[in-house]
Amino acid sequence: MTFRQFAFNNVKRSFGRYAAYFFSSAFAVTVFFMYAAFIFHPDVVNGTIRPSVRRGMVSAEVIIFLFAIFFTFYSTSSFLKMRKKDFGLLTLLGITRSQLNKLIIVENTIIAILSIITGISFGALFTKIFLMMFSVILDLESPLSYYIDWKAIVLTAFLFFVLFETITVMTLVTIRSNKIIDLLKAAKQPKKPPFYSIWLSLLALACLAAGYYLAYSSDIIKMMKRVLPILGLVIIGTYFLYTQASIGLLRFYTKQKRSYYRGTNLVTAAELTYKLKDNARILSIVTILTAVTFTSTGVLANLYFGKKAETEARFPHAIALVAKNGLGQFEEKVQIINNLLQEENIHFTNHQAQLIRVYNPYKLNDHVMQNISLISVSDYNKFADLAHQPHISLPTNTAAYMYPTPDKGYEPIKGKNIALSIKNSNKIVQLKLNKPVYQPVLNPTTHVGYILIVHDHLFNEFKNLATKDTTQYYFGVSYKDWEDKKAVVQKLDDKIQKDKIIDYNTRLESFEIMREFFSLTFFIGFFISILFFLAADSILYLKLYNDLEQDLKQYLSLAKIGLTLKEMKQIAAKQVAILFFVPFAIATVHAGFAFKMLQNMVSGSVVKISVLVIVIFLVVQLIYYFFIRSLYIKKIAKVM
Repeated sequence: MTFRQFAFNNVKRSFGRYAAYFFSSAFAVTVFFMYAAFIFHPDVVNGTIRPSVRRGMVSAEVIIFLFAIFFTFYSTSSFLKMRKKDFGLLTLLGITRSQLNKLIIVENTIIAILSIITGISFGALFTKIFLMMFSVILDLESPLSYYIDWKAIVLTAFLFFVLFETITVMTLVTIRSNKIIDLLKAAKQPKKPPFYSIWLSLLALACLAAGYYLAYSSDIIKMMKRVLPILGLVIIGTYFLYTQASIGLLRFYTKQKRSYYRGTNLVTAAELTYKLKDNARILSIVTILTAVTFTSTGVLANLYFGKKAETEARFPHAIALVAKNGLGQFEEKVQIINNLLQEENIHFTNHQAQLIRVYNPYKLNDHVMQNISLISVSDYNKFADLAHQPHISLPTNTAAYMYPTPDKGYEPIKGKNIALSIKNSNKIVQLKLNKPVYQPVLNPTTHVGYILIVHDHLFNEFKNLATKDTTQYYFGVSYKDWEDKKAVVQKLDDKIQKDKIIDYNTRLESFEIMREFFSLTFFIGFFISILFFLAADSILYLKLYNDLEQDLKQYLSLAKIGLTLKEMKQIAAKQVAILFFVPFAIATVHAGFAFKMLQNMVSGSVVKISVLVIVIFLVVQLIYYFFIRSLYIKKIAKVM
């Protein structure tokens, strides 16, 4: 038998150990290859596809490869740890250090080559579907043809081969520093009795509670400052939850005599205490990876499927026309819009109103206070009808600030009172500020300042004092199925030009921009999220397989004291279920507060899509659990 044959037979005999790592690595190669095939596609290279899309795909490639570095390093280290006893026996039998290093490199090279070949093969097989999905999601006029450039194959094979080989060589250091006796005793190290601190347990709960509160109360402005503290608090809380609080919870359970001494619960709880303590770091990583998967997938899915509702909330009117002054130009453009919509047989509703530009005479250095526009409450309610928003009422001598977008957190006009005056007038009015209106009923525009809603009587007083320079005009139009009226909007774009006086915008234009961005991020993030989820489950599988030899010895001991095979299967099933679903449950809670933070930043409901995402991942987790449990129990049955 040659040295290479010996290495190949080792891989063949130990393929169960390599299975999760092999399939996860192959999937990473598959996803990377499909993205590379897109990047080198002729339509993308020649500029038929927008450059921003290609840049997004390149960014995804970088993320996938960085993740592959982490996962490969962890997996290779786990394999070497699993095989320390084998390496110790080989060293005892006379294998030299250089031969052992060569054996490890050859074995990992075999797995690397198989992963690369499998990944590229499946990538080539699914690239057609990948390109079709991409064409549909980005709504391309002509679908991308099936094409694989040789550069994609070379790039994928070269990068992943170098990655696998480099990390294998780096991890050889852990073997080189161990003596033979240490290698032989690697799996026999006695376990210390689990210890937990009540203070660290309380710290875990405090960190999680603080992180959840920050997420729950965040808006789009606060989120920018809080995202890193939230992530740090949740990671610390999760780690101490496993290392400390879980041990305390199991200790509390041992005092519940009625349940603790029922069936095999005593054995399950006793062994689980050690498993949770030993696997705390792994379970923390798995929980965070799973939570990141749930959060990213849920956020991207909500943004993608909720883009229409979000556009409608940010742009209440399908068409908006604004003029700083110049009523003649404004009415001319309004007539163009009305005539075109009538020619196209589109049933529409519209309303136009006058706005008055005012300022705060006591805050001349405040930009916001010098750029305020007033709208009467009657006109506000008419525009609210067009936008399908509720009416408001205002008492005399009060005003309410209307947010330009539905994003809470940024409130430039606040306080209890405000003073208003109009240019070239000595009139100063003191008003009490009511609660702001968070949902705008006018499309955002640079031609109109910060909008205050005031009582009709007060608005008319300022209107009588207004000049041409302090008068603004707004015209809004609404109609159904606005997203399908591309031809109409194109005709309006050709007839109405923006300038320093006239501003014109359509909901469809913003929707197209939003759809392109959300579609691309969803498409890119979806496959990366799946990769993260598979990696999390693969880490659990590796840990279970790494502990299998020691677990089998314990089950043999249990068999000697009278436990039946059925009872041992029950114990094994419970332990595997807890290791699989406790991280899943905690990750779901983490993601739930992340979804609440998202809900604070978008207009539509995120509940339905978020629940659907969790349910889909739960189904995948159940399938993976039953598969792993079956393999685990079969191993136990073989030695009984």
